[in-house]
Amino acid sequence: MTPQIKTISELRQQLQLPQLLDELIRTGRWTHPGDRIMESVVPFITDPLDLLPNREAMQRESGPLMAPSETESLVFHEYRGAFHKSRPLPWIDVEKTLFIAVNRRIGDDVGIALDYRDNPDEPSVVGGDYHSGKGLQYRLIANTFCQFAKSLGLLAN
Repeated sequence: MTPQIKTISELRQQLQLPQLLDELIRTGRWTHPGDRIMESVVPFITDPLDLLPNREAMQRESGPLMAPSETESLVFHEYRGAFHKSRPLPWIDVEKTLFIAVNRRIGDDVGIALDYRDNPDEPSVVGGDYHSGKGLQYRLIANTFCQFAKSLGLLAN
């Protein structure tokens, strides 16, 4: 009897939000800092982004961009870790990634995500770069969510 492969959604539901993100959401401090600040923190994403307000929206908006029948996409630099060995950036494992910000305009297909591959307790923050000329490639924004939140000015109070 072969084990049942879990869906991407089922695997993502097991990912725990960083404690700080959960706290920012609960206290109403997980708010957009303004487009200029976002652009200064993530200059390679030139399209406007919106922060996702809660866990449910993060789960719903986390894609993937590749077709449901695919286990990897060269265009979007996505793969399923259940089917492929771990790959470094510019790739993301769609089973271990949860988007926290997405494109404001339909069709831009960019975003910022928590990447749980290296440390499931303290995910790094990555963003999609469509201007590399090599398809969508993911780049490191911050080693931890705390660093990302500080850079956005969300911890000032």
